[in-house]
Amino acid sequence: MIPYGRQNINQEDIAAVLKVMESDYLTQGPITPKFEAELANYCGAKHAVAVVNATSALHLACLALEVGKGDIVWTSPISFVASANCAKYCGAEVDFVDIDIETYNMSAEALEEKLVKALKTGKLPKVVIPVHLAGRTCDMKKIKHICDKYKIILLEDSAQAFGAKYYKKNEALNLNCNANTRILWNGPNNWLLVSS
Repeated sequence: MIPYGRQNINQEDIAAVLKVMESDYLTQGPITPKFEAELANYCGAKHAVAVVNATSALHLACLALEVGKGDIVWTSPISFVASANCAKYCGAEVDFVDIDIETYNMSAEALEEKLVKALKTGKLPKVVIPVHLAGRTCDMKKIKHICDKYKIILLEDSAQAFGAKYYKKNEALNLNCNANTRILWNGPNNWLLVSS
């Protein structure tokens, strides 16, 4: 069997978990704000919020973006179900954008083609959720340019790409096409980054 991924858990990691488990706090203790601050700093975001899982982070992002009934959200067909369910939980319709055969990530070209057709039918999405699959980042420069052009909100699912670099940076990418709205990012180990 080909493994999907391998964890790198060392004695220091185990000791840190054991320290928390032996403390008075299993949740919301003093380690949580420290983790959030260090994570925000690492990613170049103003804030990070620890949540129960990446699905919850995406759902919270959709709620913050006021995704709801009557809205359309597009994502990648190659992803964990959370990339679509986060919009379904809010009552939105979900559709999929084809992938780039080389990267298996959302194709910027397919996104543009689909948006041209959607514009003609009056069914543009409110949000596009590209997924950075297996540590490989999408071509966010192109995807952001396309979303800007159509005034579509861009929310990245980075659950599988924590620590990945885009143009040699490990900071949270410019995740939202609208400068005056919230910028949200989902990560792999149950967090949400926010920059305003």
